[in-house]
Formats: sequence, C-alpha cells, structure tokens
Amino acid sequence: MLDTRTRHGGIVGRTELLRRLLSARHHSTRTGLTCHVVTGEPKVGRTALLTMVCRPTPSHAGPAVLIACSRHANRLFAALVDGLLRLAADRRHADGVATQPNAHVRPGSTPAWRQAEDGVPAGFLDLVEALTRDAPLIIALDDVDQADPASLVRLRRALRDIAHLPVTLIASTRSGEPAFAPAELADLLAGARAITLGGLSEQETGTLLYERLGRPFGDDLVATCHRITAGNPFMISAVCDWIRAQEPPVRASAELRDAVIPSAAEAVIRRANRVDPRARSVAEAIAVATVSGEADPALVAGISGNRLKDTLATLDLLARMRLVTDDHAVALRHPLLSTALLGSMTVMSRNAAHLTAATFLHRRRDAARRVARHLAASTVPLDTPWSVTALITAARSADTTARDRVRYLEHAAQAGAAQPGAEGAWSRVAPELATARIALDRRGGLRAAVEMLSRTTDVALWRRLLGLIGATLCEGYQRDDARGVLEAARSAVAGTELHDWPQDFLAYGRSMAPTSAATRALEGVGASPASGDTRRPHPAPMAMSALSSYLLGGEPSTALADAREALEHDLDDLLLHPPALPAALTVLIGCGHQAEAFARRRVLVDDVRRLPRWVRFAVELTEAAGHYAAGELSAARQVLTDRLPDLPMHGHGYGQFRRGLVGLLANLHLDLGDPATAESLLRRHYHEGQPPLKWYDADVPLARARLRVRAGDLAGGAGELSGIVRRREAAGAWGPGTLHWRNEGAHLLAKTGSPDQAVRDARRQLEFAERTDSRQERARALRVLGALSGGPEAVELLTSAADLIQETGHDLETARTTAELGTVLARLGRHGEAVATLTRSARLAAGRGARELADRVRLQLVALDTRAPRDAFLRGIRSLTPREREILIDAMLGQANNAIAGNRHITRRTVELHLSSAYRKLGISGRGEFGEILGSPGLWEILTDGAATSARRTEPFGGGP
Repeated sequence: MLDTRTRHGGIVGRTELLRRLLSARHHSTRTGLTCHVVTGEPKVGRTALLTMVCRPTPSHAGPAVLIACSRHANRLFAALVDGLLRLAADRRHADGVATQPNAHVRPGSTPAWRQAEDGVPAGFLDLVEALTRDAPLIIALDDVDQADPASLVRLRRALRDIAHLPVTLIASTRSGEPAFAPAELADLLAGARAITLGGLSEQETGTLLYERLGRPFGDDLVATCHRITAGNPFMISAVCDWIRAQEPPVRASAELRDAVIPSAAEAVIRRANRVDPRARSVAEAIAVATVSGEADPALVAGISGNRLKDTLATLDLLARMRLVTDDHAVALRHPLLSTALLGSMTVMSRNAAHLTAATFLHRRRDAARRVARHLAASTVPLDTPWSVTALITAARSADTTARDRVRYLEHAAQAGAAQPGAEGAWSRVAPELATARIALDRRGGLRAAVEMLSRTTDVALWRRLLGLIGATLCEGYQRDDARGVLEAARSAVAGTELHDWPQDFLAYGRSMAPTSAATRALEGVGASPASGDTRRPHPAPMAMSALSSYLLGGEPSTALADAREALEHDLDDLLLHPPALPAALTVLIGCGHQAEAFARRRVLVDDVRRLPRWVRFAVELTEAAGHYAAGELSAARQVLTDRLPDLPMHGHGYGQFRRGLVGLLANLHLDLGDPATAESLLRRHYHEGQPPLKWYDADVPLARARLRVRAGDLAGGAGELSGIVRRREAAGAWGPGTLHWRNEGAHLLAKTGSPDQAVRDARRQLEFAERTDSRQERARALRVLGALSGGPEAVELLTSAADLIQETGHDLETARTTAELGTVLARLGRHGEAVATLTRSARLAAGRGARELADRVRLQLVALDTRAPRDAFLRGIRSLTPREREILIDAMLGQANNAIAGNRHITRRTVELHLSSAYRKLGISGRGEFGEILGSPGLWEILTDGAATSARRTEPFGGGP
C-alpha cells in the first residue's frame, strides 16, 4: 500500500499522533492496559501509522506485534499468540537466555486451546508478563472490524486477564464499513480512545510531494494537489506517480486539475463496492451531476438508475466512509475521484449519463443553464423537446465545439418553430445560428446568413443579420465572395427600409481607416428627414465623419457632438455598419472623455464578447487606449497582451488592428521601463516585407524612434519622427495625433534636433485641447508646451497644467507634469521647490507603474543632491565644461566634427579635443557608446540642463500659447 512513508524512512504529517501513541505505551506502566482505536477514510494511512508505532527506533524500543486482522479473521487470537511467541524467541536469542515459555502455549498448540474450551490458556498470561518485564508491550490490530465473533470474544477475555500489565492495544477500523461482529467489536473496544485520521495539511502535502519526487513545486501547484486529494496520502502518492510519468514535466496547476488517474478511483471505490454493489454507479452519478452544480440525491438516483431509497442507503455508506459530503447536496470529497471516475467511463456511458441528467433536470424545470451544461457535455437527440433557452445556453458553453454549437442552435430553431410565437423564437436564435455557421464554414455561413434575411419580416432581425454579414466581410478574407454576398443581400432587402445597406456598406462600412472624404459623408444624411419620414439618420456616417474630423484636424467639438449623437442609437443600429461603434468611442477617448466612453459602451453592451468578432477587437483596442488615457498602464497592457494572441493572422481587415495594438503595446512597455520586451515585440511583428505604414499609424514608428534614441541613435530616431510628420502632412492631417504622440512626440522632436517642429506640434495640440472641453487634454497640452519653453513662462504653463490635472485625479498625468515642473525649477536654481516637486512625481509614477518616468525623476533628484553621486555618468556630466556639453550634444545629435566646427566657429581640432575630454569624463570610448547615456532615463535632461536646448532653437517661442 502507498502511504506517507518517505524515501528517507520518515513519515509525513503523523509525527504528533505518533508521539501520542508512543507516549501511551509509557503511560501503561502506571495505568495498565490502555486501548486506542484509529479510523479514517480509505487509504488515509491507518496501516502506515500502526507500522510506524510498532517499528523500533533508537528513542522508542520495546516489544510490539502487528496483526493484519483481515488475513486472520477466523484465527485472530492464534495469530496474536504466534506473534508474541516470536517476540519471546527473538528476545531469548538476543539475551542468550535459555528459559522456555509455558508448555501450554506453543505455536500451533490447538489441543491446549481445545482443552481450555472458550477460556484463555494459562500460559498466555505468563507469556505477556515475560514480554513486559523490561518494557511495555504494544499490540496493534489492523482492520480489527474484519475479525469473526469467536476471535473477538477470545481476544477480549485474554485482554481482561492482562489488564493490569503495561500493554497498549492500538486497533484500526475501516470507517463506515459494517463490522463482521458489531456487538463483539463494541465490547472489545469499549472505553477505547478514538482517533480519526484526517488528510494531510497543505504544507504536509508539499513536503510529501518533495519527498516523493525530489524537487520543490510552486505554491499554486501544491495547493491544487491538496485540493483535489483532500490531503489523502494515497492519492497524493498516485498524483506523484502520474507527475513522474508525464512528458514534458508538469508545470501548471491546470494540468493537475484535469489529471485522470483511474488507479486512484479503483483503489478507493473498489472497497466501497465490495460492501455495496451500487457504490460505483452512485459515485459516477455524483461526478456527472456535479458538472452542472449541486448533486442532490434525487438527481443522483435518476442518473444511476437506482431507486431513491437505495441511493440514500449507498450515499449513507459513502458518507460514513468519508468519500462524499454529508449534506442535502452531495459531492465527492476528493475532486481527483471525480476526474478519475469520469475518465474511466466510456464515451457512450458518459454521454448517456449526461443526457439522463439533462432530461431529469428539464422535467423538474430546473435552471436552463444546468440543463445546458449536460447537453454541452453529451450528444443531443433531435427528437427530444428541450427548451430553446437550454439549447442556446448549451451552444454558448465555452466547451462546446463549433459543429455541436450549430447543431444545438438548429435544434433550438426547430423547437422554437413548434412552439407558439415561432417568429419570436426564430428571431432569437437566427443571429447566433448564423454566427455559429460562419465560424464552422465561413463561405457557407455567409450564404446561410443571407438566406435567413428572406425568411423573416422582422426589421430588428434584418439589422442583426446585416450587421453580422458586414462584420464578417470587414475581416477581409481573400476567399470571401464579398461582391456575391452583397448582391444577394441587396436582393433580399430590396423594397425594405434597409434597401440601401449594400451601397452604404461600400461607402463607409468596411474599415476603420479615416479618409478626408469621410468628413463629408454626413452631408445630406443628417439633414431634416423628408415630410412624413420619421426615421433618424443612421449613426455610421456620423461616427465615421467624427473619427475622420478628429484625426484630420477638424473641429473637436463637432466631432464630439457627432460621436455622441451616433452613440444615442441602439446597438443594432450601430452594428449595422461595424466601424460605427468603435469609431464613436475612439473620438470620445481621444478627446479626453474616456469615462464617458466606458459608460456609454456598458449601456449599449455589458459584455464585449457578445459583439461580432471584428467589432469586438476594434472596441477592445479602443478601450485599451482608454485605459492608457486614464493612466492605467497595467490594465491597458493586460488587455493588449491578452488580445494579441487571439488576433487572427489571416484577413487583411485585421491588419490595422494589429499595427495599432503592437504600436500601443510597445510604447506601453517603454513607459513601464521594459524596452527589451518592446523591441522584441516590434521585431516579431514588423520585419521585412511588412506593408508600408499609413499616415494614421504613428505609434509603431514612435516606439521605434524611442528605442533608437535610447540606443544612442538620435539621427535614426529623428528619421522615424520625420517620417510620421511627413506622412501626416501629405495626408492633410493637422490633428493632434495619437495619445502616445501627444505625450512623447514633441519631446522627441526637440530631443532629436527639431525644436521648431516640436513647438508647432505642441501649439497645435493646445489649440485642439482648448476645444475638447477636457481638463485632462488641456493639462496635457500645457505640460508639453511648458516642457519646451524656458524660464518663467515654462513655470507658468506647467503650474497651470498641474492645477488643471489636480482636479481630475489623474495620478500619472500629475506625475508627468510635476516631473517637467521640477526640471524647470531646478534649471532656475529653485532647488528646494524642485526637490519637493520631483519627489511627489517619483511617488506618483512608481504607484502607477511608470518605471521609466520614475527612474528619470529619481536620477534628477540624485543630481540635485550636493554630495558626490555614485552614478559614474552623473559624475562625468557634472564635471563637463559648458563648451564640452554643447559640443557633446551636437555630436549626440548626429553632427559630424566638421559640421560642429563650422556651426560653432571653431577648428576641427578644437572639437576633437573637447569631445575627447568629454568621453574621458563620461567613461566612454566614442560615439558608438552614446546609448549608454541616452539609455538611462533622466541623463539627457541633466546633460542638456536647458542651456543647450535653447541654443539649438532657431526661432523664439514668442509670447506664450
């Protein structure tokens, strides 16, 4: 038997109990015979405990005999005498004593027993007295409940004769199993101290795993092992054997939760089945029933095919054996048994059991979700009158295959047609059925969706189906017959109020790509309806016009009004043209109203998973940008990281989403201080052969520019940034750019040698922000312009930004603003104020996970300390002369030595001398190691210190914003 004994000979989890039993041996020298009875669930370690009690150790030596009563059920007393005689013989051999035991007690001496009839041979007392002369005796009887009545009576009389001697009787019984001689057993164990063995603790489970497998496991895996086994040592050992056999090695707890170990179920259930032949079928029924939640006795009886009265009797046995919970809702106490029993059943028997459960619950009018769970785990016969709700719920189950999902929904449609109000049932099922058919067979599913249009006169259903068809075509798979689908849809809706849907879809319903033509799409559509026509204008042209106006530099207030008007429509109207919903939400978030965007989305649809796939990806990407705008960097990263693997690799309609997602995620990793992950992400998704970027795809090149600057390649960063500006201007886009561009773009333009362009961009951003009615956007724009300014003007701009953002509770934007303000105050020599401001910025940035900003601010705080800094670069920067700083900055901007000499009106030799001196002070060998400086956040700001930045400007700012 597998037990808790380890490869080192120790025992896990029973140390305290073992100590108690060994102490009872010594107490018997004062009290005489003491009796203990040990019980517990099957395979909990009763035999192992008795074995350890009887095994001599250096600290606990003394005579002990262990009798397996199940093997000696009819001759228990004879087996005990034989064991005691062996102990006596071993002692004589060890001591060299030639004394003989009483002649009346010899191994196999049955004639002497017969002469004594039902009494105890006189030699038994002499034998026990001899064995207990030097040390107390332990008599361990394993499975004593298996002994026959005569053996138990004889043993009880023998114990009565030796009650005055130092003897400890330790008996084990099988919990819940009926004894062969219950009355005789009760007489034998009267007054015994009961000990119920429980499972090991979670910590002990981890110890046993380590002892068995020789390597440590994580807390999550240990906790899972403890939960599925309830700490049963035998089951833990079975799990160890299963882990040892797995290739590759088990790492995740989910693998353990799903482990099927039939040997564990066989060893435990076989014992119960010997007592009650219904035990296995009832245990399997419990495992099947708990798939849908609670397993009450009536449901278990229905699945197992037993009468309720018989089922209750079997449940009573299993509860007394501590295999199931003793409650009105029963469950197997060891989840490992559930997975093992289900895994041991054939597919046919498991399906039959699930269908029986579904039928029982359906007739009992139980919750539809419970019926659905059993349907999803089995096959569904088409002639069974399941409810439409149960079938739809089964189709929505995450475990349901695509083919079964179609089958369930087809059956739901048939069930609905047979019920009163068939049209309503069909309208309820048809959109999900069309979605399931498209997932199973894309082209066939699209044809089926178009066919459904002609089968109904329900306008709401038309809209849902057209929205699904449009979202599917937006995915842009090359095998789609888009023209044929649109022509078929045109015929299906001809003469209805949706007759113009195909033309509208071609005009503005195929992608999120903004165009200048889209800003004119609203003309005529939003005009007053014709006399007698009370229909509202469709939201799609309004939403797309709002998006294009926002990105191209139109009036923000108009774009916001159009987006809000579009979102006033119901969800079916918005989904009729898939880009409408994400476009309107993008405008709200981009204009600084992310809280409103989240609230409006929740009103329209509480769970984005209900949206068509293309729309769902667009909305999730938009909401990730909303989390970033709100300063929730970790939440934004989580959404993007989760969505990236799910984004289909095929279908050119997802290309824009992929570029936007990768660009946003790469910049987030940089904000979070993880440039290596950002670089790896760009390398994986933007290698050779990628299509050229569009003018609105600014985040990918921005992330590349940031990485180039960190690596010391300011010229390369400048090239990436100039490409963004050039593409935007060529498209006539004068908008503020993406959220990341608004935070980083102008700073990087100034840092890479384009201060004039940076100022123009910052002013354009401020003009946009003034018309958004968003404190957050206005504060951001003032912060960017203030960071590019100098002197008291910068302090005034940044103080205004800090006051504005303070009212919004936006911690990350507050950290950015106070970081810039602290930098300006330090340049103006107001060190006390600078330290206080920068300290607050570092605390807020760290709290929001913005490690890059936090590291930059901390380095600036170190630079403000009057003591010598530990950072070698910082010491080197402090020791540079003003001329060395200027020339070093020119070199870092990519200027050759001759160009620096000409611009500074000095000789080339002078430039080389200054650069050599600067390199020596910084501990670098040349231009190739500029990345060592630029890669450390904060060193650039300390190096420039305001003076060099001002010197590179070719025109003044003028009189402020």
